[in-house]
Amino acid sequence: EKILNGNPSRRTIEVLEFEENAKLPNQPAKWLSPKAKEVWKEVYDWLNKIGCTKGILPCNLDEYAHCKSRWLECEDAITTHGILVKNDKGKPVQNPCVQMAQQYLRQTNEVWNKIYIVIRETKLSAWDDNSPNDDIMENLLRR
Repeated sequence: EKILNGNPSRRTIEVLEFEENAKLPNQPAKWLSPKAKEVWKEVYDWLNKIGCTKGILPCNLDEYAHCKSRWLECEDAITTHGILVKNDKGKPVQNPCVQMAQQYLRQTNEVWNKIYIVIRETKLSAWDDNSPNDDIMENLLRR
């Protein structure tokens, strides 16, 4: 009977109110490097174009821009110096930037997945059945 009434413990229900129009700030964080700010602006412009600036946490976009810019820096260093470098004894060893690039790419993908979840949930109503990037089975199960 208590469950059917909707409040089995008879506690007062506190209603939390969230700001309806919470959006991403339209400027990157000041602590980001110039390259990270370029990445941030590029992603923000794309999110704005597809109408998904709501629901994405600003810290996620900042973290994505930071990790992606660091990954690009590592890739530039690998391109400049090569995959193998000489150690102090003159023997070839793996460039340390290779491992750092792999770690930054993994972090970048993890943060992007957080952002993409919001995009997917926001754009689910306008799902494109012809796009190979959209999971058709997931769309069918949600209808």
